[in-house]
Formats: sequence, structure tokens, C-alpha cells
Amino acid sequence: MTTAKKILLDELKEQTHPEKVENVIFWALEHYANSEPKGTWGRTIAYAIKERILEAEKIDADSGAAGKK
Repeated sequence: MTTAKKILLDELKEQTHPEKVENVIFWALEHYANSEPKGTWGRTIAYAIKERILEAEKIDADSGAAGKK
């Protein structure tokens, strides 16, 4: 496992900051996906991860709403 991955996982687990770490990571991905030059792998990957998160959150929200009916 890379050092960066270890630190990210630790930060996600510990949550020692005033803002949720997953929110900051999402915002960074969103910014990167919107600001990097089109056609770069970084922008493509950031966009794909951001969209995957949004789709999963929508499914979770829809499942929660269905369970409350």
C-alpha cells in the first residue's frame, strides 16, 4: 500500500478535522474534474470517481426513501 493511501485511509478513519474528510476529498475531486485540461487522465479519473459517488448517494437516498413508505 502506498504512503498516500495509508494516510488517506487513516484520515478517513480518524476524522480529526472540523470538516468531514470524505467531503474534502469529494470537493477536491470535483474541483480537479472541472479545472484540469479536458482529455487528461487525471480529469477523467476524478470525474469518474465523483460521478460514482453521486450515483451511489442517489441510490442510497432512493433506497432510504423507499424504506420509509
